[in-house]
Amino acid sequence: MTPSKKRSFPGRRWLWIGAAVLVLIVAWQLVSSRYNEEEKALRTQLRTTLKETFPDRNAAFMQSVGLYAYDPHEAVSAKTVHGQAGVVLIHGLDDPGKVWQNLAPALAGQGDQVWLMNYPNDQPVVESAHLLFGALERLGSLGIRRIAIVAHSMGGLVSREMLTSPHVAYRQAVQSGKAPAVDLLIMVGTPNHGSQLVRFRFLTEVRDQFARLTQGEAGWLAAIFDGAGEAKIDLLPGSLFLTTLNQRPHPQGVEQLIIAGAISPWSESDVEKWPETIAPYLPVVPKGQLEALSDSLMSVTNGLGDGLVTVASTRLPGVAHRTVAGTHLSMIRNLTAESERIPPAVPIIVDKLRHKRQQGWR
Repeated sequence: MTPSKKRSFPGRRWLWIGAAVLVLIVAWQLVSSRYNEEEKALRTQLRTTLKETFPDRNAAFMQSVGLYAYDPHEAVSAKTVHGQAGVVLIHGLDDPGKVWQNLAPALAGQGDQVWLMNYPNDQPVVESAHLLFGALERLGSLGIRRIAIVAHSMGGLVSREMLTSPHVAYRQAVQSGKAPAVDLLIMVGTPNHGSQLVRFRFLTEVRDQFARLTQGEAGWLAAIFDGAGEAKIDLLPGSLFLTTLNQRPHPQGVEQLIIAGAISPWSESDVEKWPETIAPYLPVVPKGQLEALSDSLMSVTNGLGDGLVTVASTRLPGVAHRTVAGTHLSMIRNLTAESERIPPAVPIIVDKLRHKRQQGWR
């Protein structure tokens, strides 16, 4: 064996190890879909046990949860609230908090009062909806009477659950003056009918925890306190959560707008090669499940989706719908803070809220 071949072997070995790990992850994601609700219950039990075992660590983590004023970034209080109307921005699954870096300053610049809702975004959507409701009650106690919600991705589902769930009783709270009325809900890239690609949320979880690391908040316990992956199961097409949510009527008195992206970072040829490449290594996966995942990947190419969510999945009967040229993230934010590009969803949202203010909504 030549010296060059000896030097190349370790690199090639790690390449094969990495490929094998990826194949095992894909196989698990496909096979485990048969037991979604059982898996969700186990994940919740794990999270609950750790919270009870490490109450101080959980309490420290929860300090970052709740409603925060934009500019400056501080928890909502009497000194951060003015007027009787404002905008609440709600992020989605495994978002490290940068999704509003273009929209928030644009809204604040035109005089809107802006708040950022932070929540454990891997926990069940139902739990996040209750947290959102509690945050809105806090706004109500400070004199806020009307709000608009702008939600990215799963944030739209959290908002819809809060607005329509009989267990939250949002409408009754508004009527009694305990919570502000939501006049407008804008959903950006929200998977109202789910996304198969959420099976691979471990990739975005890595991004989320890396962002927390840079802020001194990371740790294996924080990764569980943030949710044990139950949200992934809620976002799968046909999940019990989505089925229940989509059977309810639209919230009364709430104007809704959906903005969907129609550009994918993948080409059709990339997607076509994917199942052929890994199929030989997945003998335990039923062929139908592999084909279904391949179809989902194909459906977000060629203008049919944003790379993670199909345009069809964003639609709701009777709700206004706009399509923009952008991926799941690029339609609402720039990938770098230095970029001067204007994400295509931002002007639509800014104009919508400007029109609200011109009608006396403030």
